[in-house]
Amino acid sequence: MEKQLELQLEMNRNTKASSRTRIKIPWTAIFFLLPSIVVFFVFKYYLIFDAIYISLFNYDIVNPPGKFIGFGNYHEFLVSHTFWVAMKNTFIFFVLSLAMVFWVPIVQALFLSNIKRYNGFYRFLYQIPNILPLVAGTLLWKWMYNPDHGLFNYLLAKIGLGPYGWLNDLHMTKIAIVLPGFFASGGISVLLYYAAIKSISSEIFEAAKIDGCGPWRRMTMLILPNIKFIILIQFVGFMSGVLLSFDNIFVLTQGGPADASLVVALMIQKTAFVQSRFGISAALSFFMFIVIAVLTLIQFRFQREDD
Repeated sequence: MEKQLELQLEMNRNTKASSRTRIKIPWTAIFFLLPSIVVFFVFKYYLIFDAIYISLFNYDIVNPPGKFIGFGNYHEFLVSHTFWVAMKNTFIFFVLSLAMVFWVPIVQALFLSNIKRYNGFYRFLYQIPNILPLVAGTLLWKWMYNPDHGLFNYLLAKIGLGPYGWLNDLHMTKIAIVLPGFFASGGISVLLYYAAIKSISSEIFEAAKIDGCGPWRRMTMLILPNIKFIILIQFVGFMSGVLLSFDNIFVLTQGGPADASLVVALMIQKTAFVQSRFGISAALSFFMFIVIAVLTLIQFRFQREDD
C-alpha cells in the first residue's frame, strides 16, 4: 500500500513538472517578434481604428477632429451616384483581372515545372521584371497607348488598322488598363505555385501516367486539387490588390474618360487630397475594408465546406 502511495505521489510530481514545462514562455521568440508586432500594430491596426474615428466627423485638419456627424459621411457617399459608378467600375476591373491575369502565373508555373534543363535560370528570369517600378512600367505602357505616336497604333497602321484611342475610348479603357497585368504577371506568384507543384510526390505522377492520365487530366485531377490552398491564399491577396488598385489607373487615366475608369481607391484619394474632405475619405476607406473582409470570409467559408 505504501509503495502504491509513493508511486502515485511520484506520478503527480512528474505531471506538475511536465505542466510547468508546457507553459514555459518562449521569451526569446517574443523578443525577436516584438518589434514587428509593434510596427504592424502602429501602421495597420491603429490606422484602421483611426480611420473609423475620423469617419464619424466632418474632419477639420486645422482644428481636429471637427464637428461630430455620426454616420453622416457614410450616408453621403452611399446616396452618391459617383460612388456607385466607382463601385461598378471596381468590380468590372476585378472580373476582367480575374479573367485576364489571375490564372497566368499558374500556367507559367505548370510549364516551368516541366522544364528540366536550366530550370533555375528560367526561375530567375521570371523575377527580373519585378525590378522595374510599377509607375515606370505603367508610364511605358501609357506611351505605347498614345493615339498619335504610340507603338501600338504605329504597328497597327502598318497593316491598315487604327488608329485607336486606347485610353480615351469608353469601351476600350478598362481592357487597356488591365492588359499590362497580363504581360507583367508572374514574379513571386510563379515561384509559390512552382514550389507547391514540386511538393507533390513524384510517385503520384508516375501512378497517374501508368493509369493512362494525360497532361490535361493530371492537371485538373491531380495538380490543381493539391495546390488549391495556395490558389486560395493567392486569390485573397489578388482580390484585395485589384479592389484597392490605384497606381496604374492614376498614371494611365486618373479616372477618365467620363469616369469610365474611376474606382473607389481613386475616389478616396480625390476626396481626401483634392477636396480635403478627410472624414468622408476615411468612411470610404473603412467601407472598402469591410467589403474585402466579408468577401475574404466568404471565400474561406466555401473552402472549409469543400474540405
